[in-house]
Amino acid sequence: MATKLTKLSAVNIVLSNVGQAPVTTVDNDNPMVVMAANVIDEVTNSVQSEGWTFNTEKSYPFTPDNSKKINIPNNILQIDTSYTSELDVVLREGKLYNKRDHTYNFTEQVAADVVWLVEFDDMPEAFKQYISMRAANLYAGRAVGSAEAVKFGEREEAQARSAMIEYETQQGDYNYLGTTDNRNILTYR
Repeated sequence: MATKLTKLSAVNIVLSNVGQAPVTTVDNDNPMVVMAANVIDEVTNSVQSEGWTFNTEKSYPFTPDNSKKINIPNNILQIDTSYTSELDVVLREGKLYNKRDHTYNFTEQVAADVVWLVEFDDMPEAFKQYISMRAANLYAGRAVGSAEAVKFGEREEAQARSAMIEYETQQGDYNYLGTTDNRNILTYR
């Protein structure tokens, strides 16, 4: 019976790519296991930073606290107000910063488009597969310098990337303009 890929499964894929034995836990004192888990985290962060249907939310509400600051959770990879907003915000020092008014102070709720960092086990399978293959190739190149292992894995990585993009196009409900909400992408401010 097939099961969903877990972070432990991904670590074992990475290790097996360089001929290492599987492990039963990610919490391990073995430096190769720790490095494999770190590479998976690195690739997970990189892939999710691109912003996909499963980790992107439009017009997510942020409310100022009593000191008029908007603290941003650590699992946000990108944040921006929509193209129709009068605000121009960025993330600084863990808080939302208004570049137009040069302040951290907000008097009203701010709706922002957000790309979240989702835990590995909560991602769609296609993304977990791609991240595992990409991490295995990076690990092979970094940990053991094996050009053969990297070359061998490139085809699997490309196939996994294709499956990931196929998932995205199915879930994203895209149209010929590339947007899901039928707005004119050529609108300028």
